[in-house]
Amino acid sequence: MQYHDIRFLGSAANRTQWPVSELPEVIFAGRSNAGKSSLINSLTNRKNVAYAGKTPGKTKLLNFFEVDRKIVFTDAPGYGYAQGGTRSVLSFAGILEPYFRDREQLAGMVIVLDARRVPNDDDIAMVEYARQNHLPVIAACVKCDKLSYSQQLKSIKTICRVLGISESSAFAASNLKRTGIDKIGDAIARMARIEQPE
Repeated sequence: MQYHDIRFLGSAANRTQWPVSELPEVIFAGRSNAGKSSLINSLTNRKNVAYAGKTPGKTKLLNFFEVDRKIVFTDAPGYGYAQGGTRSVLSFAGILEPYFRDREQLAGMVIVLDARRVPNDDDIAMVEYARQNHLPVIAACVKCDKLSYSQQLKSIKTICRVLGISESSAFAASNLKRTGIDKIGDAIARMARIEQPE
């Protein structure tokens, strides 16, 4: 599924700044350099709607985007990088925990992972946030163009084993070559229970 019309709704550091909306929401989470913003741009066929900078660690707030007037994509702060040190998932707990716990329309999470890397403790912690709040998880394993097909299969198996998710919930993708993007879009639509075009 391809999404088209995307509109930035705003950024939020706390619940008082969450946008008023009844649309289902899907949160995109991942390491600072995993490619979250690039994936959102690829899903909506845009170049710079979601900021994808060369310097990781820029996103420090929840950023909300309304897509096709059917769904909201929430771009979470990237973890694992900060100037002068590292920034863990726990450092964003004040932003993330209330959102996962109290945002009633939150339908699920897309965790964006570099297909070449084994998930680390922060990736596992993000999946646990979703699991504790009974939310489905999709793993978008991007940068797969840098791996052979056999390497992709091996990587997907490892990622799913480490995160404790089914292989049917993981997708190899490339923002550069646009492979796997439509499959992720379809999975998001199913997760959010939005109607897909015939």
